[in-house]
Amino acid sequence: MTRVLLLPRLNELGVMRIIDDVGSEMPTVKEVLDILDEHSSFLWFAPSGGSVSAESAVDIARDIRQIAQRHGFPESSDQKSRSAFDAEVSTWLGDQEILSTGEALRDDVWAFLSSALLADVVSWRFPDRNLERFQGGVRNAFQRLWIRGVTLDLGPDAADRWQLVHGLSEDAMVQIFERASLAGDRKLARTIASAWMVTSGRIGRGRMEEVMRAATKMVRLRNEIIDLGELEQSVLTREIEKIFFRVAGVTDDLPASLPLATADS
Repeated sequence: MTRVLLLPRLNELGVMRIIDDVGSEMPTVKEVLDILDEHSSFLWFAPSGGSVSAESAVDIARDIRQIAQRHGFPESSDQKSRSAFDAEVSTWLGDQEILSTGEALRDDVWAFLSSALLADVVSWRFPDRNLERFQGGVRNAFQRLWIRGVTLDLGPDAADRWQLVHGLSEDAMVQIFERASLAGDRKLARTIASAWMVTSGRIGRGRMEEVMRAATKMVRLRNEIIDLGELEQSVLTREIEKIFFRVAGVTDDLPASLPLATADS
């Protein structure tokens, strides 16, 4: 049984206090921790259910910072380096046993990592420093990457375990993971991602933003009529690919792709 390590949590008032106090500059870790020293009531741990481990949060932050440094932090940042950073952090977070417990489901855990230990990295990744990138939730700088990693992970035995994480565009990720009805069903989310890959291979990535937005609307509507997540994988794959092909104007009738081989399929 996995030992649950309880990570530090930061409430919404703490996040807003840090952002207000550091102003428009990229904050250092020391500046942020000095603020929290004066306002310790913003910080807390779950009172039960495991062992308190602030050190684990420091370790996670250290490794994410090293990934950021490999992609230009803090000196440079362009779209290509930011995309590469997102993909590497997604795969790294998705493979961390410490984040396989309920702690990773807590918004305030991610708020602490983003606002206290990695505020400078978040400011580098998102120069506009929007509050939602520091607060917990689906748009948090790292929580969104963790969700992508654990959802799109094809398993350690897959020939290309992280092909979906590396293959999808940012727009495709947003279309899936900012819609609870799609992201909340891992099997459905992964099948949509696979259909995006198959369709982009047929028509090119340039048209996929328009196709993805139309297809996800149709999938959500279809999911209101029948529970797509309950379909057998090969049937679901065919159903989703038919929607993508119809939207993309692909008229030939090729056999459906083989379902992705995953650890839990």
